Amino acid sequence: MNQQKLHVLVLYDLPEKWTDHRNPFYLLNNIERPTERDVCRAIKKLGWSLSVCGVFDDLEEITSTIEDLKPDCVFNLCETFRGQRVHESHIAGLLQMHGIPFTGCKADALQLAKDKALTKMIAKYIGVKVPRFEIVRRNEKSDFKKVGYPAIVKPLDREGSEGIAIASVVYDEAGAAERISFVHDRLKSDVIVEQYIPGRELYVGVMQKQEEIISFPPRELFMDGLKENQPMIATFKAKWDEQYRKRNQVSTGSAKNLMVHQIDDLDRLSKRLFETFKMSGYARVDWRLSPEGEAYLIEVNPNPALSMDDDFAKAGKSIGLQYNDLIRMIVLESLPRGTSDQRSNSAPPKSNKNLFSDQYLNATESIHQTNSKNSRAS
Repeated sequence: MNQQKLHVLVLYDLPEKWTDHRNPFYLLNNIERPTERDVCRAIKKLGWSLSVCGVFDDLEEITSTIEDLKPDCVFNLCETFRGQRVHESHIAGLLQMHGIPFTGCKADALQLAKDKALTKMIAKYIGVKVPRFEIVRRNEKSDFKKVGYPAIVKPLDREGSEGIAIASVVYDEAGAAERISFVHDRLKSDVIVEQYIPGRELYVGVMQKQEEIISFPPRELFMDGLKENQPMIATFKAKWDEQYRKRNQVSTGSAKNLMVHQIDDLDRLSKRLFETFKMSGYARVDWRLSPEGEAYLIEVNPNPALSMDDDFAKAGKSIGLQYNDLIRMIVLESLPRGTSDQRSNSAPPKSNKNLFSDQYLNATESIHQTNSKNSRAS
């Protein structure tokens, strides 16, 4: 390993075959791929050597690139193979078998998190509150009456809110059956029918810092333009349709007016889930906070979006962790524990050495004090 400068290979997915996929300038200036763009720019600003490799349907391209370039680390941003997200964990498995250090979660954690039902079963077993739910397989009849209404109908194995719309929230058996048929027929997916938890939607970033697991202050989903009778859920349009987001004033920001015990619970449970699901690097845990103040797990997201404008990076920034230092931490955490020389040569300046021991605790204390005042005032 070069002790003077890290060599980082950014691995990303392509929607189709492209011959110029090893050209870093494609990502460094690509506004349509903000995570890849921002990660590559941070690597350059950190003074590290940057290489990139795009993948569509050629596994040999991955292994040959690693063997040819011999990077110190792969920054794994590859979520699909042949355009299918089901292979995300398989790419991580390939990197594991190759023996190259890589960022983010390993294959087992990625595979486990894709199954929304299994994650909720495990979460419930370790004492985390989850909505009541039932699985409805394709071409099978299932009794989902015990879930109750209102309920929300979701594809079992999709990500990024694919298949989730306002119509996903159903209020009776007929509405549920109609939406289940829609997901079965259109998306060719099994369905999870969940108890709909009204209230607030919160996101907690979690990551590794040496031997610790740390969490960031919660972020919250806001939809100020929704009609009074509409459920507030993170639909596909709410995430990806800019016109819809503007019309309904969809945004995220720091969660306000949380009580101290709620912050503590979100912190403790998010870190416990990170550990239970054997996650590594970085992840995000999504919650619903009921009107009674109870936190219910929605899902666990390994390797969440990582652009400067995404919630994970913004949550880190709220406690003083600048974006380049965030990327530095993620990369260094992927390296073997024995590479002390490399870690010292790549460490932040001394002024940033106690980033979390000081700034994180101070930010958390400030949040606790603010929410304590708010709770007393109410």
